Amino acid sequence: MTGDAPEYGPTPPDDLLGRAVWRADRLLAPVEFACTLIGGALVFGLMILGMIQIVLRNLFAAPIFGYIDMVEFGMIGFAIFGIAWLQRMGGHVRMELILGRLKGRAMWLAETVGVLLGMVIVAILIPYSYQHFGRAWELGDSTIDIELVTWPGKLAVPIFLGFLFLRFGVQLFAYLRLLLNPALAPVGAPHIKTVEELAKDEIEGTA
Repeated sequence: MTGDAPEYGPTPPDDLLGRAVWRADRLLAPVEFACTLIGGALVFGLMILGMIQIVLRNLFAAPIFGYIDMVEFGMIGFAIFGIAWLQRMGGHVRMELILGRLKGRAMWLAETVGVLLGMVIVAILIPYSYQHFGRAWELGDSTIDIELVTWPGKLAVPIFLGFLFLRFGVQLFAYLRLLLNPALAPVGAPHIKTVEELAKDEIEGTA
């Protein structure tokens, strides 16, 4: 299912934890959005490059030298630049067979456990991905044809996983706040749309 980022008022909530989550989200969101824009620009650039490659190869029998290397280098934009923003928006693929049936504290507990698991996995991936960058830096690793250095793309992985870890941290406290008091308005937690809400949005979009 897909979701929406929560709608925030002009002022933070009254409770202490809610204010902290509100401010943390407001600080992190512009950075995540900028990273997503950069990733989108890379994707768009690869699309243009692919179109030029097709034209040059088919009409002039002169393909771009190193095209595969450029695509390999730019694939990082597809994979990870927008990962934290997507988590903020609740856009990742989720299994809602059980979670969609939960309400109140049970739902917020399940969300908390899910975020904790995500944080553990990302915390494991960050140092290992940084080690891959270190090896590429020390060995001078490069692509085959035009010898593009690979360390910038490998360095991007732990950096953007770090942003995802911070986003998980914001959502962890957002869900803990709701777990303690389900009556509070959600802050820093994406609104995951139900099947009924998705159907309604599609109907209204085609009306």
